[in-house]
Amino acid sequence: MQDILTLVGKRVRAYRKKKEWSQDVFADKSGLHRAQVGAIERGERNVTLKTLKTLADTLGVHVRDLVCDI
Repeated sequence: MQDILTLVGKRVRAYRKKKEWSQDVFADKSGLHRAQVGAIERGERNVTLKTLKTLADTLGVHVRDLVCDI
């Protein structure tokens, strides 16, 4: 079973790609650094609740959409 960081990262990546945004565009829109976005999507970074909310808001989804069933 994959760990929670990897699963959340895959969800973030899937929603970002659905919007057809590059990591650079997503980083600019969210106010995060591109390297941070990449690390989150690869499951290498444990995100805070504040960052999770920022990601969800930028993607136009609810936080629960990023973490449900994990």
